[in-house]
Amino acid sequence: MKQWWQSKTQQEHMALILGAAAVLILLLYLLLWRPFTQSLETKALLVKSQQTTLNWMQDNLGLVQRLRSQQKGSAGASNEALLTVVDRTAKKIRLRQQIQRIKPQGDKAVQLWVEQAPFDTLMLWLSQLTQAYGIEIESLNIDRQEKPGLVNARLVLQRGGEG
Repeated sequence: MKQWWQSKTQQEHMALILGAAAVLILLLYLLLWRPFTQSLETKALLVKSQQTTLNWMQDNLGLVQRLRSQQKGSAGASNEALLTVVDRTAKKIRLRQQIQRIKPQGDKAVQLWVEQAPFDTLMLWLSQLTQAYGIEIESLNIDRQEKPGLVNARLVLQRGGEG
């Protein structure tokens, strides 16, 4: 290699050095600088997207608060006791037989033990309680059973917005 280098003229040395420097600069650009700037551009776009989402959320905060207060107002308009609502709606959806135990926890919450209940029916019932009556699920523990589609559940329900 040394002999090959010494066989070259001064101009060829200069051309080889400049070529090697150009290749080195190109490699540094392609391997370091370009990925770095692309990453920065991607992050900038992500920040811009997140900022747009935040602005939209802030713009619609008032609407969400109004809708929540209207929902709580209509759901809370009923003076019917929580235990009564739970029992009546469970009978209506034919889930009352699977409720093995109901334990009131004051006026605002009720604990239930449900056994061998169809999962879909249980979820439909809980959805109706939440949407139509403003009842919230404080806790829910579901265990599947051997027979497909059946579950055991322990849950605590409470009036929405009250703890």
